[in-house]
Amino acid sequence: MPNILNELSKKERNIYVACLMFILNLNKKPNKNNDYVLSRIKDLGLDESILDKVKKISSEEDVYKLINTISNVKARRYILREMILVAISNHELTDDEVATIYNIGLHVGIKTEKINDFFLWAAKGLEWEIEGIQLIEGDL
Repeated sequence: MPNILNELSKKERNIYVACLMFILNLNKKPNKNNDYVLSRIKDLGLDESILDKVKKISSEEDVYKLINTISNVKARRYILREMILVAISNHELTDDEVATIYNIGLHVGIKTEKINDFFLWAAKGLEWEIEGIQLIEGDL
């Protein structure tokens, strides 16, 4: 588990989970790929019941306000990076998800170049995962 998670207060952990759930539910369609969020909750030492307790975020503005209460820029970057991972967890990335994540990042003080770096990093990871599957299943 990354050290940044250990540094988050209880309030910041709740913000983190709420932001991940916002991205997961962004397109308002059923998403069965919440395993990543559940694994993060376990890594934080939290119970799944936190999903019922965290503040429901309904807009980007709510996300900006919550993340802006976190003074640590590393924590803000970490949350944004994790939001990208949740967005690509279904191996799709919609224009709406990309635009939303960019808007959130910019509104919480993360530079465009850094946001681009996060998306490139995530794309490389996705390619790596797909190549791994092809190595296993490719020539059966």
